[in-house]
Amino acid sequence: MRAAVYFGPGKVELDEFREPILEDGDIKIKVELCGVCGSDIKTYVRGTPYTIPPAVLGHEVVGTVVESRSPKWQEGDRVAVAHYIPCGVCPLCLDGKGTLCPELFDRRIDPGGFAERMRIPRDLAERATFKIRDDVSFKQAVLAEPLACCIHAARQLSISPKSSVLIIGDGPMGLLHTQTAKAFGAGKVILSGMTPHRLQRAKQLADYVIDANTCDVVSKVKEITGEGPNHIIVAVPSIEAAKQALDMACLGGEVLLFGGFPKNQSLSLDPNRIHYDEVKLLGTVGSLPEEFHMALTLLESGRVNADLFITHRYSLDKVAYALEQGTKQVGIKAIVDLSAPEGTAEEL
Repeated sequence: MRAAVYFGPGKVELDEFREPILEDGDIKIKVELCGVCGSDIKTYVRGTPYTIPPAVLGHEVVGTVVESRSPKWQEGDRVAVAHYIPCGVCPLCLDGKGTLCPELFDRRIDPGGFAERMRIPRDLAERATFKIRDDVSFKQAVLAEPLACCIHAARQLSISPKSSVLIIGDGPMGLLHTQTAKAFGAGKVILSGMTPHRLQRAKQLADYVIDANTCDVVSKVKEITGEGPNHIIVAVPSIEAAKQALDMACLGGEVLLFGGFPKNQSLSLDPNRIHYDEVKLLGTVGSLPEEFHMALTLLESGRVNADLFITHRYSLDKVAYALEQGTKQVGIKAIVDLSAPEGTAEEL
């Protein structure tokens, strides 16, 4: 089968890749759409010890079942797939911390989503694959995986209708956090960023938008919130942004670090902000199957509208170009459309 094969940093080529073979309980899907994730871009640029070439990147997948050895699924079913799953029985899973499960990546999609077809192992097919409603497009559903990660973050915060939420970062995930915070009932959602076209889109999503290029973020946030935000999500890999968040949070506020930071970084903080001011410093990674299902439900209901996020569409032979464009922060969210004519690279 055809796939966009990763051969090492800076090298992704359209090539033939092995066809996945099913075992009992597995299903095979025809990949319809696959989102381009920031982690795909990072791997493309500098590689990762977890991705050994030749490999296929991509994990934000929706597709159609074309072969099933599972009693749960039939050919023709339209599905959205989480690309990993916790074991469910280890101490961390039983304590509700499944994203830290030591076996989290033992059951994974095979290969990645930038391929014509994909095997979904039995456990994923049973517990982490969800049917897409007939009246919902693949495009609307393809954001389920990144949205699930935002939901996992929001569930760690005590958001209420009285809450003000500040999101630092105008990338795809920062923008998705605005909709997640609103879905969780936040009374006031603020986003700060530095990318002009993304800030323009943020005006359709957040209650307040701050351009950090031209405005002092700290003073503007104080003007909007008074004592500071109740919750701050740092959705950029910036130590300075994390420090700024800890300074801005109100008494009893919460600061959540979302996304990975460069290695060998350290964050200095005033411990009295934690002690006397009871500011909480949190972090999250990934998502759980129930959060993936919640994300799909929000997308199907229209409470999160994919059309406000997905700005570019590429064909399978243009994956390398899509990743290059991602390094330049072109658009907001890109998808690879396996049915798109060869050479497709378009703005939607």
